[in-house]
Amino acid sequence: MSKTQCFKIKRGTVYDKAAKEHFELLPKWKNVFSRLSDLLEEEITKMAFSPHILRLDPSEFTKEENKKLFRKDGVLKSNTNKAKNLFKDYQKIIEEEGLSKFEELRHINFIYGVMRMRHQHLESFRTSENDIYYKADFDLEKKTNGLVIPISEIEYEEKYLEELKKKA
Repeated sequence: MSKTQCFKIKRGTVYDKAAKEHFELLPKWKNVFSRLSDLLEEEITKMAFSPHILRLDPSEFTKEENKKLFRKDGVLKSNTNKAKNLFKDYQKIIEEEGLSKFEELRHINFIYGVMRMRHQHLESFRTSENDIYYKADFDLEKKTNGLVIPISEIEYEEKYLEELKKKA
């Protein structure tokens, strides 16, 4: 493993804006869980955070009618009117909650090159201000074309400890 390098997200970049939007929208998914639970008359606690696909954990279903609406992998089927209507209701919930443009952080990271290759190490944490700090054994700044900026390992560790104290 090569020398550890530390970075933080560069504020004001397209990557920073996309990541912050993700974190701002994330809490709204609680309402989606609640509203889907009401629609299905079952407690929903696990789902994919995707505005385009309704994917739930099928092991949570107790009602046969709900089990029939979803494939074994949890994706909503599209071959029945009931399933089509449920998806329309889901899309309406997504729209009303303002989640139409929600993007998973892993997809955002992929788009902007914030990922590791095989045999590379990358770890990160998010601050209370929704900044992201990284520790890697490769040059993440170069890989992202300047979307992150290098910092010292001391700065990384100090920020990490500061965030831990805020959570305690």
